[in-house]
Amino acid sequence: MSEIKEPLSGRLALLEEFRQSSEDATTELDMALLVANVIDENLDAGKARDGIQWLLDQAESQGVTDVEGLLAFLRGQGFAQSSLDGVDLTHSSIDWLLQQHQGLPIVVAVLIITLAHGLGLEAYGVNYPGHFLLRAQGDLVDPLSLAVVEPSSLQAPSGYDLDELLVKAKPATLGFRMLNNLKAYYLHLGNWQATLAATDYQLAIVHHETGLKSLLHFERGEYQQRMGDAEAALASYLLCLELAGDEALVAQAQERVDELMVKDDRPLH
Repeated sequence: MSEIKEPLSGRLALLEEFRQSSEDATTELDMALLVANVIDENLDAGKARDGIQWLLDQAESQGVTDVEGLLAFLRGQGFAQSSLDGVDLTHSSIDWLLQQHQGLPIVVAVLIITLAHGLGLEAYGVNYPGHFLLRAQGDLVDPLSLAVVEPSSLQAPSGYDLDELLVKAKPATLGFRMLNNLKAYYLHLGNWQATLAATDYQLAIVHHETGLKSLLHFERGEYQQRMGDAEAALASYLLCLELAGDEALVAQAQERVDELMVKDDRPLH
């Protein structure tokens, strides 16, 4: 469903599910399935859950009890990847991962975390920039190679402290980042409608976080301008101004509002 053409009722239902995901005890798998539903409106979530349960049953039958054993099991199942070529929407879907054993690191991380929890192991995502990681029983894991890595082997971007980048990522954070991956793909295609829809799902996740909401409303204004909807863009920029606390963002949004007001001197209602 790369064009985001689901019926309005379906989209509203999905928006509400994303909104609830930040309130309820949502798991990483729950969030990944919501994102997969954005990609494929006909997703069979039950089948995907059954596939993960099958993997868990196999791991337990093989006596997997620790992190190294779980990673070795997944490597034996063919989930290890050296790299990804020709990344598209399918690589953001956990359903595709289960079928084709290919996916972005963040999607593979969801699989590892879910199986680890099923085995009674502690595991959570790590929102490391550029390449999503996870921790399992204290070990830092690269989900792409399915291997334990030493923090010392990582290089923090300039201006960042490595410890700050290796903190626990909540399921909502994971979902937000997965939607960023969808947006990057849609932006590459120039599909503004789909990008706007993905941004709306992100707004639903962070509906209680003013700073992120202001930034997302600014993004919405940009996409709406690209779609030729100046009135909607103006409304989005005004919402950004209402919420923004960052001076640079306020200045940008005000500039866009001024530009649109010059082009359309009709009175606002």
